Amino acid sequence: MSAKAIPVDDMPAPQSADRRIAVAAHEIRTPLGGILALADLLLAEDLSEGARGHANALKAAAEHLFGLSTSLLGGAVPTAPKALDVDLFLARVSPPLAARAAVKGLAFRAVRAPGAPDRVLADEAALRQIVDNLADNALRATESGSVELAIERVSGDAETVTLRIALRDTGPGVGPRPELLFAPFAQGDGAQGAAGLGLAVVADLARGMGGEAQAFDRPSGGAEVAVTLRLGALDVRAANGPIRVLVAEDNAINQRVVGTLLEHFGHGFDVVENGAAAVAAVGGGDYDLVLMDAVMPTLDGLAATRAIRAMEGPVGAIRIVGLTARAFDEDIAAFLEAGADAVVTKPISVAELWRAIDVGERQATG
Repeated sequence: MSAKAIPVDDMPAPQSADRRIAVAAHEIRTPLGGILALADLLLAEDLSEGARGHANALKAAAEHLFGLSTSLLGGAVPTAPKALDVDLFLARVSPPLAARAAVKGLAFRAVRAPGAPDRVLADEAALRQIVDNLADNALRATESGSVELAIERVSGDAETVTLRIALRDTGPGVGPRPELLFAPFAQGDGAQGAAGLGLAVVADLARGMGGEAQAFDRPSGGAEVAVTLRLGALDVRAANGPIRVLVAEDNAINQRVVGTLLEHFGHGFDVVENGAAAVAAVGGGDYDLVLMDAVMPTLDGLAATRAIRAMEGPVGAIRIVGLTARAFDEDIAAFLEAGADAVVTKPISVAELWRAIDVGERQATG
């Protein structure tokens, strides 16, 4: 993977390169939209747990590529940093990378090193772009052995934390001039088919987050390509313990999905199968948060939300997060107008649900 630069005279003019990238990004978006639609259709089927996991990983990878193509067209806007669970982030980014490694017969693992924080404030889409480009570089260069993704803590204080995201491989190494890996239109040996832009994007993103990109040969062989990033720190003591969640959902598969996630988050929960039962349960005053499905028998989620908001005292102000497969703007707006504090669309995104739970947890323990 020793770096080599394309001679200046052979490099396309910037406008020509930008034009080619924009055209390619535009053409990529159409089939990706089809893949996303097919993934949604798959997730609507009665799948085994393993198949559902594969379909979710497929959709997550396609969503990321769709966002990246939008970014290349100039239409994406960086998102504000939000609370990000590092373990959940690794759980989301790892399956597609592990699958690519398996195709080449490589071992793959992702680790949060001892001392690395549980949570940070970060732009998750930017972090995903960094990881995917670093991993793409490592997987292209490595023909045998292994690839490892590691997130490590470098330093930190009460307000910020410096993290290091590293990809370690057993490929040929970076060569005598590793800095060229981060130059646009430079490629490492064995990077056939690559445009030489991925690591340049990584370097730009790292600089935008107060860090830098690094590359060097490992003493044991292979390469390590990494970034340091200065991110917002989150004091995990702000959330001192589990909260009690009421899940109003009539679909057995969705009950299982939400319940599994809540167990992973460390929260207790009860399940009811219709809006009337949800209203009655909230009246008991034992819950900190309600996850309310939109379409249920007896009383739908919007009507149940309005009924809860009409209650007197603290129970009427309980945090309610709507769950809906109807992702049109007017459907989400109707849920919010009914009194929901937030709405998470189906298929449920772990990141979106985590943010909803995280806010509820901080309200309950603050």
